[in-house]
Amino acid sequence: MARRPRTARSRKTVVRPASPAQAIQALRTSTRKAVAAGVQVAQGVRRTALGTFDSLVKQGAALEAKSRRAAVKRATEAGDIACARAALAKNRTVEAVTHLEKVFEQRVSRAISRLGVPTTRDVRALSRQVAQLQASVEQLRRSRARAH
Repeated sequence: MARRPRTARSRKTVVRPASPAQAIQALRTSTRKAVAAGVQVAQGVRRTALGTFDSLVKQGAALEAKSRRAAVKRATEAGDIACARAALAKNRTVEAVTHLEKVFEQRVSRAISRLGVPTTRDVRALSRQVAQLQASVEQLRRSRARAH
């Protein structure tokens, strides 16, 4: 393997030992720089987080509106289906009741005829006959009254 040539950067610099006061001062300075860098990073993260949060809020609002529209649409469709089914059930019920009424009327009519009770048609025919008889009787009275 070939060795890379040493450059100025790759050479280690020898650090001179500092006095305790200088070491403390250097430590304070580097600590301040580290804290300042940390604060800057935190502020950048905060700005990014706030921007991300605002973006998520906007996306959430859009999603909520879309979901609400879909829910209203589904509810309207369900209501329409329920109304159609109710109308169908109503029609079937009316048909069933009408059929039952006809059956009931037929059975009552048969029972009445077995008992010998005259039907509406019989009563009308008898009423016509009574009216004709009354007219005949009245005509006979007039003719007898003239004869006397």
